[in-house]
Amino acid sequence: KEWAAESGVPQQQAQPAPVPGVPPPAPAPAPLPGTPAAWFAAKFPSLVKRYGEAVEEVLPDGEKKGKPYVKDLSEDVLAGTLGEEGAPNAPTVFAASEARFYTYSPAEGIFVEARESKLAASLSELLLACARDCSARFDTRNLEFKFRDSANLRGVLARARGLHEVGPDYFQTGLMELVPAKNGMVRVSDRVLLPFSPSYRRRNKLAVDYKPGAECPLFVGTLLRLALEPEEIDLYQRWSGLALVGENLAQRLVILMGTAGGGKGTLIRVLNGIIGAANVGSLRADLLDDHFELGRLFDKTLLYGADVPDNFLNCKGASVLKALTGGDPVTLEFKGSNERPQIICLFNAVVTCNSRLTVRLEGDAAAWRRRLVIIEFRMAKPENVIADLSERILAEEASGVLNWMLDGLDKIRAAGWELRLTEGQQKLVDDLLLESEGDVVFAKECLEKDGTESLTVLDCYDRYVAFCNQRGWAAMAKRKFSNSICDTVTRLYGLTVRHDVADWQTGKPQRGWKGIKCK
Repeated sequence: KEWAAESGVPQQQAQPAPVPGVPPPAPAPAPLPGTPAAWFAAKFPSLVKRYGEAVEEVLPDGEKKGKPYVKDLSEDVLAGTLGEEGAPNAPTVFAASEARFYTYSPAEGIFVEARESKLAASLSELLLACARDCSARFDTRNLEFKFRDSANLRGVLARARGLHEVGPDYFQTGLMELVPAKNGMVRVSDRVLLPFSPSYRRRNKLAVDYKPGAECPLFVGTLLRLALEPEEIDLYQRWSGLALVGENLAQRLVILMGTAGGGKGTLIRVLNGIIGAANVGSLRADLLDDHFELGRLFDKTLLYGADVPDNFLNCKGASVLKALTGGDPVTLEFKGSNERPQIICLFNAVVTCNSRLTVRLEGDAAAWRRRLVIIEFRMAKPENVIADLSERILAEEASGVLNWMLDGLDKIRAAGWELRLTEGQQKLVDDLLLESEGDVVFAKECLEKDGTESLTVLDCYDRYVAFCNQRGWAAMAKRKFSNSICDTVTRLYGLTVRHDVADWQTGKPQRGWKGIKCK
């Protein structure tokens, strides 16, 4: 009381609850000058207006001498300092679907993940700054020590989760209208470069600057035209434009297949250089059914499988690729965390391979037909290979390649975000799917029921290999075919395999069927 009288400022009184029909009392007097409450009120007026005083100040009781001190903190005000009201130039949001905080970085122009330990450190610094500014006439030991410990700050961060929670589509705002280049936001409609702002809500940006009018003759003339036919160049351009968006609106998986050393790797290295290494995730189909593999990819905009083996789409986890590119909800798991966030998957994905792939169809050929795009490299390998071609293109023409990709974005936008294929391009996909179930196609086209005939599994395999050679398909291994064809014949012709079918050469009993023959 003596300290307040010396200051010449009346003490704050608790305000009674409002009573209907009774005018509200006069507003409480301003916080005591030089106190933590006044410090927060001056620094964050809108937060104090919304949530009340930032701290509870207590004066010494009775005859006890000493300075006033802070008894408690408002978690709402302190948590609010992280958000848009408290930090308009660098707000923090909490993505509930991912259980992660993101803070806007003015230097980067995007939101970056903010670990809770780092946010706690920034809150601790804020309290320390308040304590140092108010220490002359106020006991700030609680601010300096008690309220800055981890236990108290965990409570503030828990409150921040609720105050700054955003929906699962928060970072999908304006994806089709704005492309985040390294030096600003490119407005797609008129190619105007806009300055970065937290209002764009982006957490990924490209690795190259946007420069109007920049061209890429080396990329187009030396790489693309020597590697691909014009129709394939156009298809790749439209797809690469979609890759700029960061969301697979066409719901396609792209396969670059064909000539070894024909330019596939160089093309992808240029693409990765434009998209940015931080935005590209390695695609490992054999691990996609692992609990933690998807958690490694959740914040990427492009998934890439390099020189994949011929069984890449024929392994158990390959079916997950349909979910990753098709807009399906997927639950993520992270090592060392109990969080199980759910995201909607629309990843852009591309793989390169030198050999023909086969797909694990599992009775879902129609879905794979809608999902796959094959860009075939038919040209012969160039005689004079430029070893550092991708590095030269990125060093000299990166902005030109970006403009070329933006032209592709214009094309696919005009097509309603559909990646349309020519008749020949669709045939590549259809042939791949037929080859993937080659045993079924063989059984339908080359076998028929005949009550007087019999057929051994070994003879059937010989005919199957000849059938595949005729079509240019890769035949499956004998053991795999033997297991598969037995189920196929049972399903199509109602015959089960038996072990007493005489071999036509030796007469010895073999595995096979009675009542069926090769046409």
